Amino acid sequence: MEARSKAKGFSMVPGTEDKCIWMEAGVIDFKLCSNHYNCHSCAFDKAMKETADRNSEAARKGLATSGKKSHIVVWNEKMRQRQGLERKCRHSLSGRAPVRLCPYNYECSTCAFDQMLEDGLELQLPFRIGAMPEVEGYRIPDGHFFHIGHAWARVENGGRIRVGLDDFSTKLFGKADKFDLPLTGEEIKSSEIGLAFKRSGKEAGVLSPIAGVVAAVNYNAAKEPGLVKEEPYNDGWLMVLEPVDLKKNLKELLYGATQTADWIGAEHQKLMGLVSQVGVTMADGGTIEDVIGNVPTLEWDVLTKEFLRT
Repeated sequence: MEARSKAKGFSMVPGTEDKCIWMEAGVIDFKLCSNHYNCHSCAFDKAMKETADRNSEAARKGLATSGKKSHIVVWNEKMRQRQGLERKCRHSLSGRAPVRLCPYNYECSTCAFDQMLEDGLELQLPFRIGAMPEVEGYRIPDGHFFHIGHAWARVENGGRIRVGLDDFSTKLFGKADKFDLPLTGEEIKSSEIGLAFKRSGKEAGVLSPIAGVVAAVNYNAAKEPGLVKEEPYNDGWLMVLEPVDLKKNLKELLYGATQTADWIGAEHQKLMGLVSQVGVTMADGGTIEDVIGNVPTLEWDVLTKEFLRT
């Protein structure tokens, strides 16, 4: 997703940040979102609503209000004053969803689209995996499905599928500079590019292991790409999908200790062969933490084609 530069008065919004919905609505002059637009768990949102409710109750009773917070009303009320094409869905304003107009007069609790996105925010914290088996020095956790393009899939509560890059690919390409993740609500097809990452001006697409609709993306990984290399199966996950053909897709993936060990072993030997072809010799044939960074003579396009299949 492209960074956006925004301004309000004399306060510049950094390109990697977004306006708080209260700022976007014009209730306050400047406030950045610090909670990934998860308003329900935001202390600032709660405090603003309490202030707005007090002001509304005072107005209902005909009491005069004063002070620097006397102008505060709920952000929904300010948004309802917009006309025509300016009445955009709050999730479009945040960049979490494609551009769409609000059909419910900013009564978000009655909107199925809003509730779907809010459910997605609850998926931001996956359960953590502890000790993991290793094959040729690459972490391969139990209970995961693997695509030959080195994306993993994990079945979670409700049948949703959490997706990320495996340890092999993070060692191959090192720490990414940026991840381009899909929008919530976007439909992803199996074995087609579902997301991408960039490093040193070059880009690589990643094939999705299953087909589905994006229920959540990892905002932390988008802002801190190093998480993906450090914790590819925990905090470094990339997206959660609502599957559309799960049984069929899972049959096409690698699963189980023997199957995944044989595959990763073969991928490792292929990589070592490419490394040796450019004149680099590994004394013990072990893993390289950052192949792209440590073996610059290996071409990016060759590695993406051979291992990511893109």
